[in-house]
Amino acid sequence: MKLPHQLKVDKGDTMANVLRRKIADEILANAIKPGTRLDERRLAEQYGVSRTPVREALKQLISAGLVSNKPHAGTIVQEIDRQRLGSLCEASIELETLCARIAASRITAVELGRLNKIHEACEASHIAQDPDAYALENRKFHGAIIAATHNPDLQDSVEFCRVRIAPFQRVPFKSADRRAASQVEHRQIIEALENRKPEVAAEKMRLHLSAAAVAIDEQLMEDDLQISG
Repeated sequence: MKLPHQLKVDKGDTMANVLRRKIADEILANAIKPGTRLDERRLAEQYGVSRTPVREALKQLISAGLVSNKPHAGTIVQEIDRQRLGSLCEASIELETLCARIAASRITAVELGRLNKIHEACEASHIAQDPDAYALENRKFHGAIIAATHNPDLQDSVEFCRVRIAPFQRVPFKSADRRAASQVEHRQIIEALENRKPEVAAEKMRLHLSAAAVAIDEQLMEDDLQISG
């Protein structure tokens, strides 16, 4: 018999929020594919929780646009809406820039150590030429900085944008040049955080995310041309 996942709920967080992030990560990693029906009872058994936090997590995912509630079909994983990508990137850049500024004043030595380890994992994925693994570690990298704000409400606001953009963020990492550039940008952000320089951290994060947004747009345009050609 397969044992349920053990989910950790940190102080100030809720089981519903933890479940929402866990399910969202699986959707964004394509482990749960578009069109999949999410069953409350099965999810509760899978994660070893009652159906109440599962129900709340699904409501949050509906609000985020990752799933929808369809009559006679239940809760279904959605395709991601490309039409809103520009506005979501803009919002995410502003929010994550703010996170970097705040994190530079609040990040702990333990969190910096964890961030450096994630950066090393990103480098290993880059060298292994594994864009999917790089995308996963990149998500962890940004998540670690957002968590270092120690502001749960800000974290939730950023996550609202990030869960929608994440599938598109994976696309540019097919390029070794983009991964290499991303690594340089990550190192600059880490150095600003280590040196406790909020404005530098914010500026480096803004430049990094802006470059990523341009790379996403260029890659999607190239994919569209290949399809139409």
